[in-house]
Amino acid sequence: MVTQILIMVTSRCFCCGKPLSPGGSRACAVFLFLICWVFFLIAEACLLAGSVQNAIHTKYRTYYNLETPPSCEMVRKGTFAAGAAFIFFTAIISEFYYINYSSARDKFQPLGGAEIGARSESYY
Repeated sequence: MVTQILIMVTSRCFCCGKPLSPGGSRACAVFLFLICWVFFLIAEACLLAGSVQNAIHTKYRTYYNLETPPSCEMVRKGTFAAGAAFIFFTAIISEFYYINYSSARDKFQPLGGAEIGARSESYY
């Protein structure tokens, strides 16, 4: 979650800051932005589902019957592994997103190639 917040703060989440230059870098940045959030939500869902199942299976077993070991009920194999894999994919996609975002931001040229605002020589 911290990396998601960090990447959104540094890229200003497409809301604020300099406009992006039209072209392939901007299109790729938008696509990677969406994929990054989808992977993040999948990772969070996997980790949350795994932790809930783990809590359900182990929470009350020690309170009522201390001598009986827990049964074979477990979290499905791969729930936490899938969450970890999607976290890794999110990190990679976030890096590519930021590279494309910064490339599109640095290539932006305002209309006419000059700075934004009125030039003083045009009024003479």
